[in-house]
Amino acid sequence: MRCPSWCRPVASGLRGLLTAAVALLLGGAGLAHGQEAAADSAGLAATAAATDSAATDSVSGISPAGAFLRGSIVPGWGHATTGSLTRGAFYFSMEALSGWMVFKTQRRLGVARDQAALWEDRVVADLAAAGVTDVDAIDAALADHEQVVRFRGLVDARTEQREDWMAIALFTLLLSGVDAFVSSHLKGFPEPLTVEGDPMGGTVELAVRLPLG
Repeated sequence: MRCPSWCRPVASGLRGLLTAAVALLLGGAGLAHGQEAAADSAGLAATAAATDSAATDSVSGISPAGAFLRGSIVPGWGHATTGSLTRGAFYFSMEALSGWMVFKTQRRLGVARDQAALWEDRVVADLAAAGVTDVDAIDAALADHEQVVRFRGLVDARTEQREDWMAIALFTLLLSGVDAFVSSHLKGFPEPLTVEGDPMGGTVELAVRLPLG
């Protein structure tokens, strides 16, 4: 059945409206899909940024107790994690020096002991050749012998030196841990003392910052 002439414009208008409606629906669906995809991408990016930030904080951040433990194990380690590299280098150098002196003094102590034992054996051999076997007489002879007395005194002196350096090494180790603990607590605080101005121009300002809360 053919449409009369008067309905053809109406049918053509209806087809145009239908086509426009379909295009509008398809466009709206595509726009909604694009917005959802953009929102999903933004959410993923925010999640990734938060994850990266948390990972960075977990790697670079350290608690005061952790700084104390690291500084007590290896001097300077706790300071390195809090950014105090100069102080860390100082404690590491002090501990390295103390360790080296303990090692060096131990070797010198061993040489002094060998020399003392050598002279004691000579004195005992001479006394045995002379027929002296009494223990008290041998001890008295050793106590009066110049070289034996000298090397025994050297053994005592180097033993004290070794103990002194060991005490310094232990003190440095403990002090490194305590200082790293304090440095971790004060990591976020501003510098307490700053100098600003132009010395060449004759203006210098000294600022002291005290955190109150």
